[in-house]
Amino acid sequence: MLRKNVSHQWIASTLALVTFYGTLAWTSAAYAADGRKIACFVLPKNNRQGQAAAVMSSILRTEMDGLSGVVTVTGSPVGNPQAAVEASRLADAGFTSLNTGNSSGALTQFRQAWDVLSQNPGAGSTRLHARIAKGLGVATFQDGNTTRAKELIKRSLLLYRSQTANEYAYSVDIRNVYEYAKREIDEQSPGTLEVRSTPDSAEVFIDGEFKGYTAIALSDQAAGNHLIEVIKDGYLKWSTNALVSAGGRLPIDAMLTAAPNKAELDAALSRVRKSMTPTRFASGVQPLLQTVEAREALVVTASLSTSGFTLEGYYLDLAGMVNPVNATLAQDAEFYNNIKRLLVRTTGAAPKTSESVSSLGAPPKETIDSVMKQSEAVGGDIVVNPDEIFSEKKAPVESITDKWWFWTIVGVGAAAIAGAVTAIVLTQEAEEDSGAAVGNFNINLQSF
Repeated sequence: MLRKNVSHQWIASTLALVTFYGTLAWTSAAYAADGRKIACFVLPKNNRQGQAAAVMSSILRTEMDGLSGVVTVTGSPVGNPQAAVEASRLADAGFTSLNTGNSSGALTQFRQAWDVLSQNPGAGSTRLHARIAKGLGVATFQDGNTTRAKELIKRSLLLYRSQTANEYAYSVDIRNVYEYAKREIDEQSPGTLEVRSTPDSAEVFIDGEFKGYTAIALSDQAAGNHLIEVIKDGYLKWSTNALVSAGGRLPIDAMLTAAPNKAELDAALSRVRKSMTPTRFASGVQPLLQTVEAREALVVTASLSTSGFTLEGYYLDLAGMVNPVNATLAQDAEFYNNIKRLLVRTTGAAPKTSESVSSLGAPPKETIDSVMKQSEAVGGDIVVNPDEIFSEKKAPVESITDKWWFWTIVGVGAAAIAGAVTAIVLTQEAEEDSGAAVGNFNINLQSF
């Protein structure tokens, strides 16, 4: 009997070790593939907290995108997920052609990549759109169309601001087009974007930055070609390119299409809402994970009071462990930092750093060195034909956003408030000289 018990214990221990190391292997593979896919959903604490839940959902998802190795999964799928894969492949081929001197091949490949994204609304990350615009801009310049090249490079800069001049050092002229496009973004008069959607109360992203909810009017938008994305759980992700003219006003109407899995998503969210307990959450969230194709889940309820946002819920990790999430986030200058800390503590993922921001693609080092020497030889002046692209030089204009910013969200829960337009205004005061945050972060629910 003793031997039998020992044998059973040995088998149990062995199975436990196999399961443990199997989980570790699966976890490592999941991390290495395409990032940790974490479903993030915020439910209203009660019927009066729909607006608070909508705002917190947008904020949590945006901040989660700032975690390294994490892919935030929502209820707004892309119609053709393979389009981004194909566009990325073409972009890689395009940069290979650029770096080997095959400019005509690069132009063809980048045009094809551009067409793939254009024909598949919602496909591709902001970075991929910026990468293709950059490559197409460089190849277009090499093909002789300097005006079009400048607009494409300007678009890439609007989408991905961290680019440097040396990443455009394919020639002195192309490097200087980058400098001019960058200066033009600051100098041209901004325009206004008016974004509406059917149904309304959808999230609006301009060049990858969350701006608010439909219907919304966004002034101070830099003149140029922008990527407009409209997202609402249960509907396919919608996007378009919008050319904002200096001082102009451009209306955008997004007709959202219900996602094929909308019924399943609604049922899964209803089930998880009824499973918000430590013992039931792990099983209750499984249909949601399957519906949105995620591996982990962060689901919380949200409410807003005078003390701030209160979040209560659970996080299911890759190992199947349920971890409680309880936090009250005061409306002060540390609001966003506290959200970042909460997400880091909950998921175990590290925030992205400036070092993790990668180049969109750059010429070989020997090409950069050669261009730098040529540029120094002519004093670093712009040498592209000014009649085709450039106007007179002006001193760089300091953006007021370097000193302070404000964020206005319009239309949250408008459907729930008969005869009223609801605005949520989020403001953060900052010291004018240093840019350091001072004062309070205010969230004001206003009816007009």
